[in-house]
Amino acid sequence: MADLLVNISTLLIITACASAFTLSLSKKWRWVIVLCLILLSLIPVAGSSLWLWISGATGQLSIVSLLVLFAFIVRSLTSGNLLETRSRQQLYYLILLAGLLLYPASLGLAMYDPYTLGFGIELSLFLLLLSMIYWFLKYRQLAVIILIVVAAESAGVLTSANTWDYFIDPLLWLFSPVLLIILEIRQRRSVATVHQSTTG
Repeated sequence: MADLLVNISTLLIITACASAFTLSLSKKWRWVIVLCLILLSLIPVAGSSLWLWISGATGQLSIVSLLVLFAFIVRSLTSGNLLETRSRQQLYYLILLAGLLLYPASLGLAMYDPYTLGFGIELSLFLLLLSMIYWFLKYRQLAVIILIVVAAESAGVLTSANTWDYFIDPLLWLFSPVLLIILEIRQRRSVATVHQSTTG
């Protein structure tokens, strides 16, 4: 199961990167380039390959990372929108704040390390409460994502026994500000386009 999830993580990373660099092309060429890059990543060079390098560098991603990558790939290759813009925005803010709480403290920059909470039931209960709050605030997709995280942790899907590792990983946290900036730029462009169409 662990090897399967590492391979899934690697596949999603390669596909997402290829999709991001081919957004200006037609959907047909996006699919062609994505498939070619996946095949090329499997070719061994000097005893290794791009696939093995990525899987070794990233390992298992968090459940949230897998969902975010999958949603991006679907949106890029099929124009389907699995996550609403406001759900993505709230999720990125949540990841950014969680990382600010978790990672500096894990490096010894705080008196208390919140990572230890992930080994007990406290963090899972907090996430369930947070899911309920988002549900009542009409952020249904975000509520479901958090529930999936808790369910995956309860089932022991990842090798880690810590709930934090199901919710967030360093790669996702580092990219969360970039994702927020990109989302903000797209929203402003969308508003500007609507404004021009109504005034033009």
